[in-house]
Amino acid sequence: MFFCKPDGTIINTYDISNGLPDNRIQAIVEDNSRNIWISSNGGISRFDHKTQKFRNYSKEDGLQGDQFKQQSFLKTRKGEIYFGGYNGFNSFYPDSLKDNDFIPPVYITDFQIFNKPVAFGVPGSQFQTYINEAKEITLNWRQSVFSFSFAAINYTFPEKNQYSYMMEGFEKEWNYTNASRRYVTYTNLDPGEYIFKVKSSNNDGIWNEKGVSLRIIILPPWWKTLWFRLIMISTIIFILIFTFLSRVRHLKNQKMLLEKLVAIKTIELKELNASKDKFFSIIAHDLRGPLSAFVGVTQILTEDILIMEKEEIIDISLSMKTSATNIYNLLENLLEWSRLMQGKMDFVPEKFNLRKKIEACINVLSEYALKKRIEIAIIIPDEMEAFADNHMFDAVIRNLVSNAIKFTPVGGKVSVSAKYCKSDHSIEVEIIDSGIGITPELKNKLFLLNEKTGRKGTEGEPSTGLGLLLCKEFIEKHGGKIWVESESGIGSIFKFNLPLEMPHSV
Repeated sequence: MFFCKPDGTIINTYDISNGLPDNRIQAIVEDNSRNIWISSNGGISRFDHKTQKFRNYSKEDGLQGDQFKQQSFLKTRKGEIYFGGYNGFNSFYPDSLKDNDFIPPVYITDFQIFNKPVAFGVPGSQFQTYINEAKEITLNWRQSVFSFSFAAINYTFPEKNQYSYMMEGFEKEWNYTNASRRYVTYTNLDPGEYIFKVKSSNNDGIWNEKGVSLRIIILPPWWKTLWFRLIMISTIIFILIFTFLSRVRHLKNQKMLLEKLVAIKTIELKELNASKDKFFSIIAHDLRGPLSAFVGVTQILTEDILIMEKEEIIDISLSMKTSATNIYNLLENLLEWSRLMQGKMDFVPEKFNLRKKIEACINVLSEYALKKRIEIAIIIPDEMEAFADNHMFDAVIRNLVSNAIKFTPVGGKVSVSAKYCKSDHSIEVEIIDSGIGITPELKNKLFLLNEKTGRKGTEGEPSTGLGLLLCKEFIEKHGGKIWVESESGIGSIFKFNLPLEMPHSV
């Protein structure tokens, strides 16, 4: 429907969006008060020219039906209006029709959780006040689906009552419904506070704008509560402060330990330097003897060789050989010890036959043993195997057996034996001599770098003690250990063990 000026210009257009019950207009007539009456396929409507609003009448208001015939209308001189329909006609005086101006009260009539009615006023119940009287209800976070029903008190055509509702805090606009749907359901609202509001109108569209409201409090789960958050924040702050203070304390302790360690290492370094200085002083002193003997013999040979007998020259040559051999052995041990200390000596352990290896080492010393008429016995099973670096093992056996010969009188005996030790999965090697033995005082100094342990052999052979230091370093390189059992005048037993397999750290 639209209104036009005399020249055909459209002023306003009205349809169901403006309040008409149907867009198919059958007849239009103006009453004496300038209000427009319209018949359509949705009943009869009155358009108030002042308020620009429609008042609709339907079959429920007493009409013969909701559908009317096209252009079937009449207005009498007395102002009575007729509209013809398919089931008869309707006639009325417009001024005699009065609107229902009763403002209907509205109530919340029911409340359900998960589509189940809630018990009110029962002892121990969550809800002590009936829903139509309550001003506030409190729900926990598990009660996530709840429904409200509502009703307006208007008995004049109550089926034409209208309703609007809104959950303030969740919705921003009103929701409209009619008498056929007087309920609403909400699901999964966030914890917080809300206000549920309902308004209603009577059959003539007179609204109760005040309506009814209900405050709803949804409690959060315990892990989302303010007290829990405060506890968590306090705990986190405490942990951070504790961690920071612990870190500071740890750093202070580390600093103190580092300072102590630096002080200890400084003292150890000083002691080591002093030990090395003393050690090299000892080595230099021990080198001086054979070198002086060698220089003295060469000087005699140089000055008197033309007048010397053949036997004298042979004796001097043998003395030169002995001095040169002693010097060579000392320098070889010193060089190997130096390379080991600098980490420049290769370490390549491999498996070998123990008896054959020791026999090869002793063969080199056979001339020396023969000279002193010392018997050397090897008491090792033919099938026994060891796992060690060839060069280092040779050096250990050579030094220990050489020392045993050196400190054993003429006609004595030296034996080399070995056995398996199941307790620590190793091989234990023993070098036993019938020599002069070792005093307890000297035994405590044997493997110390800064102590002079050198003494002459039974035939005046020189000794520096460097060979035993080298043996100790080589054995410990393999993850083993070396020790001595001896008594003065009875003889000595030098023992060392070697693991059957190298530890991972070696």
